[in-house]
Amino acid sequence: MKIGIICFEFKESNLRKQPWRYIYEIAKGLQTRGHEVFVITDTKENTSIDGVRIISVNKLSTPLNGESREVLKILEKENPDKVIMLLGLTSLLRIKFKIEQPVIGILTSPIYSVKELVKNIGVADLIRYRRPTFIHIVNALIPGFLIKKWSEKFGYIVVLSNRNKERLIKKKVPDKKIVVIPPGIDEHFFDLPDEEKVRQFRNKISPDGAPIVMYYTSPLTLRGTDTLVKTLPHILKKREVRLLILSRPDDANILKEEQKLRELAKKLNVERNIVIASEYLQPDEIKTYLSLANVVALPFKLVLSDVPLSILEAMALGKVVISTDVDGIPEILEDKGLIVEPNNPKELADAILLALDDNKLRKELGESAREYMMQWKRWNDVVVEFVQLLR
Repeated sequence: MKIGIICFEFKESNLRKQPWRYIYEIAKGLQTRGHEVFVITDTKENTSIDGVRIISVNKLSTPLNGESREVLKILEKENPDKVIMLLGLTSLLRIKFKIEQPVIGILTSPIYSVKELVKNIGVADLIRYRRPTFIHIVNALIPGFLIKKWSEKFGYIVVLSNRNKERLIKKKVPDKKIVVIPPGIDEHFFDLPDEEKVRQFRNKISPDGAPIVMYYTSPLTLRGTDTLVKTLPHILKKREVRLLILSRPDDANILKEEQKLRELAKKLNVERNIVIASEYLQPDEIKTYLSLANVVALPFKLVLSDVPLSILEAMALGKVVISTDVDGIPEILEDKGLIVEPNNPKELADAILLALDDNKLRKELGESAREYMMQWKRWNDVVVEFVQLLR
């Protein structure tokens, strides 16, 4: 079978991040199974990745109009049997749909209400981070009848969480058209790292033996990193602790976010309790850092792409994860972690103290999390489900 995939910004530097990791695993998996796969994208960095052919265009789509002429010409020339398209809800805000082949849509972007966005993020940060948040506001305002109308053009719409499925149904998309296929987990994260190396890393971060609370991936405050820093005055009244933030410095804006966190820590007089490791780490290094953490705190205000892989990876290593009631996170962490309200430093601080002080609870939650992830789909299983949909 010949399969065309339409995905924005598909390039090697993005492949460890969602939603590109999801698309990459599907493309690679289908290619490995003997299907001919090509990806149409709007970057010009690669002509192929792991044997998957990359076709670059200047523009994938035109706002309100649909796919660009470039994309339609490529599909006409290549004539794939099926098309897979990475969607946002705005992909359904259009006046035309000219793709002639059967299409499967993948919606990795969570659906929020305007009320949720204001409550979780706050008006000031909605304005400050208008570039990533604007699209979610637009999504929240798209009328259900338009989503229903254009969703009919897709054979299936794949979502990554049950909560997103429920919200699509509320937007009038037929239940039978929506398929939930969460992302997979790497087998790599079940292999515990060398204990001596973990000990060395721990001594470097916390030479006095204070427990370590860890956050990792982008330090963007939309992900709740500022909330996490604000917990420290509450926590330090009761016990010493180190906050380790693993930052992935993808661009200059990330460095600005790191500086904001340092300035906030200085303002709160807790800078000596924070370590920001700003470097692009390999998976083995990330796993070693995760292994030294007593608690992993990922207090998202907003999830830009559904089902954060960071939560799955920490759970696979048997760590207690504290996160927020955002998108599909509660359905992952129920009875296997702790859930707090977004943007609530006091509630987050109380949850961290509970996890640090109650050794029995921490052990039980960590074991439950690891056992749960043992049963979680691997990326190979995700590909198998896509093969079934394509058939």
